[in-house]
Amino acid sequence: MGNNSKDSETLEELRIEDYIWLIYIFLAIFAIVSNHYERNYLKKHNKQDESLFRTINSEIFIISFFIYLYFVYINYKHLKELSFNASKKDYLFGNLGLIASIFFLIGGAISLYISLYGADEDAVSLDFF
Repeated sequence: MGNNSKDSETLEELRIEDYIWLIYIFLAIFAIVSNHYERNYLKKHNKQDESLFRTINSEIFIISFFIYLYFVYINYKHLKELSFNASKKDYLFGNLGLIASIFFLIGGAISLYISLYGADEDAVSLDFF
């Protein structure tokens, strides 16, 4: 029971994932707080509320980006650790896990970019419609 180095490594990864789930709980709470300030901004057009909700959203995306980066690293590491005699199914699922985590990372990077550099909704002009 759990006495080889692979098991110890997996237990350590699970411990880290537990912390990540706790971080997600806090991110959800911060997202609710951000929504509160965004509602206030939409009702009153107070620039301070806008600044607060945009800052909170950016911080959420920054933290999420690093979490996604961690999962890319873990999936890549697991894929590299597969032995030459691993089954095709193991390689398939290893590759699919890595691809999925890369897509999450790309989505997080795009969301972060939009959050940091996106235009103010009031300034967006869609003249082509």
